[in-house]
Parts: sequence; structure tokens; C-alpha cells
Amino acid sequence: MKYIYPLVILVLSVVFIMVEGNLFQRTIDVNYFGLAVYGSITFIMMLALFIVQKIIDIKEVYYYLLAGFSFVYISLFTGTMEHIYTYPVSEVNILEDLFRLVGFGFVIAAIIKWIKHDEEIKVKLLELASIDDLTGIMNRRVFDIEFKRDFANAKRYNKALSLVTIDLDNFKAINDKHGHFFGDLVLKMFAKEVTSLLREGDIFSRWGGDEFCLILPETSGVNAMKVAEKIRFAVKNIHVKTDKSPIYFTVSLGVTEFHNDDKDAMIMIDRADKALYDAKEAGRDKTVPR
Repeated sequence: MKYIYPLVILVLSVVFIMVEGNLFQRTIDVNYFGLAVYGSITFIMMLALFIVQKIIDIKEVYYYLLAGFSFVYISLFTGTMEHIYTYPVSEVNILEDLFRLVGFGFVIAAIIKWIKHDEEIKVKLLELASIDDLTGIMNRRVFDIEFKRDFANAKRYNKALSLVTIDLDNFKAINDKHGHFFGDLVLKMFAKEVTSLLREGDIFSRWGGDEFCLILPETSGVNAMKVAEKIRFAVKNIHVKTDKSPIYFTVSLGVTEFHNDDKDAMIMIDRADKALYDAKEAGRDKTVPR
């Protein structure tokens, strides 16, 4: 339906040219070169409108461009009329400049809105690539980038750095007994609770499934243990309501801190994983340092 607009503009322009002399009671002496020039301009403008309609999906930007093209087209139209007919049309020169100015203003506004929209889309795409869809916290991809950066800073400036790995105890049993809907709800509530306990600058990430990691910059192992225990006890107060009985759950945590002889970030991750394994082996619902 929207492709009718350029055709309507074209038809109205042709009709106006055909009847213009009679409307103003002027003697018509057609300049065919001027008519050819106008025809070329018309074709280019119509082609531009078709292209704009084809590539622009943003309504606001499209309408701004449409208005801009329309005003510029009218400006060009009035400017070429005196080349189509032999009599001068000097009285429309001011209007011609005004239409051109307004038209370019709309086009510039459309371009600015288009650029702004693209920037917003890029930000949203970056967020989608960085955030775990279910829990709303960072995903493993971002964790890897952030932890390598924090590890490099700790090693270079001899700063404290701690890492906590977290696993929900018997999460598979929760899924099997209550279904994936309530399993997902458990993960969401857990992530929300832990996020509320953290400082600005701490990085909480979901590795996948029921596995989570927590980066604590400028935090010693002793203080990291306090944070981990705070999380472990806070989780005990979470309960997810179901049609039957509420779901209570616990977590196991492994804690490690940066050692001066750690060669790379993977050594810390491996050590935290081993501490988490020790916590599970010790009966779960425990925090184990390593």
C-alpha cells in the first residue's frame, strides 16, 4: 500500500504540468529540454522513494524521510517549471528555497534518528550477547573476558582477587520432581538473591545449568569465605511456591584466591572447581576454601 505514494506524487505532478497554463491563463510554449530535465528529476526522486520504502523498516525514520523527499521534490518541481514553460515563474523562488530548506531539515532529522536507532540496536545486541536469558546475569562468555582482565590486574599490581564457584545441590532432582518450570524459577530466585548481596564491581555469572561463578576483585580469601557463607545461609531462606509443597534448596561453594605463582586465570578456575568438588564430597551445603 505504501508504494502507491510515489505514484500519486508522480501522477499529480504530470496533471499539474498539463493544466498549469490553463489554470493561470498563461500562453504555453513548452520547452522540451526543460521537460526532459524535470522528467529525469522526477524519475530519480521516485526511485529514491521506492528505495527508502524498501530498506527502511523504522516507521518514524521512514516518515521523516518521506516528508523530506516530498518537500525537496516540490522545491525541484517549482524550480524546473520555468524551464518547462517559456514565461518566468519568479514569484515561486522564495517558496522553492523554503521547501528545499524544510525538506533537507526532515532528511537530516531522519538520518540522526536512524543513526540513534542503530546505536540502540547495537547496545541491545551487546546486552543479549552478554546476559544469560534465564537469570538476567552475565553469561560465561563475559565471565571469561572479565576474569582474565581481573586476573591480569591482580598479577600486575599484586592485588587481591578471589573466585567463588557455586553449584545448586540436587538440582536435577528438583527438575525431575517439580518440572523445568519450577526448576527455572529456582535458578531465577537464586540469581536474584545472590545479586542483592553483592557489591558494585563484583561479577556474578552463570556458567550453564546450575553452575555459577562469582568474581570478587580486591577481596582476600578470608573475606571471600565470608561472602560465600553469607550466600549459603541466604539461600536457605529461599522457598519457591508450587501447587504442592514449597521448594527449599541448598548450595555448595568452592573458594580460592589469587596466588603470586598462578601463571594464568585457568589455574584459579581449576582450583575453585576442585574446592567445589570437595564441598560436594563433604556432604553438600558447605563452603570449602582451597
